[in-house]
Amino acid sequence: MSAVLKGAPRKRKPEETRGRLLEAATSVFARSGFDRATVDEIVQEAGFSKGAFYVHFESKDDLFWAMLEERISRQQEALRQAVDYGRPVAENVRTILSGVFGLLRDDPLWGSLYMEFGAHASRNEKVRQRLAKMYERWRELTEDILNTGREAGRIRSDIDVQFIATVLIAAVEGSIIQSRLAPEKVRLEEMVEPLTRTLAEWLAPE
Repeated sequence: MSAVLKGAPRKRKPEETRGRLLEAATSVFARSGFDRATVDEIVQEAGFSKGAFYVHFESKDDLFWAMLEERISRQQEALRQAVDYGRPVAENVRTILSGVFGLLRDDPLWGSLYMEFGAHASRNEKVRQRLAKMYERWRELTEDILNTGREAGRIRSDIDVQFIATVLIAAVEGSIIQSRLAPEKVRLEEMVEPLTRTLAEWLAPE
């Protein structure tokens, strides 16, 4: 009896199966692109059956949005926790840039996925609209950080918060895109300090 019990396969928890499917999809989407990726390819990468896939996701699109939603939520929460309004603005800017750019260093596939999300949105209006709503969350988070910093006396009181939030996101995303297209010219780890100085001088009260 004990031998039979020892040889029985371990039953996976639903969240473990879901997590492995998301990890597999990350690799497949980064390698093949969303449009060319298939459910068969994803489950083969994860080592599961199609049945396991459809227990957790209705479709490839459903998995795509779940993957993006989880990553964005995790990243935003990490940034919220990292900001300390008792510190000078330069320290918080450095922390945010290091955190965002560090995602691409620690998770190389994220850079490819980042580009794929934009490409997928450019081909599909419904995807673009839904992705725009997710981007709005980044804008709201940035505006919230700026407003709180202004109330704490760390950010200039005369800035247009909505405009500055858009510019800050553009600076970060522009750096990421350039690092993907011209990695020999633009290295994100080398962008942190000069970008920190530029943004801090712009944002800090005189």
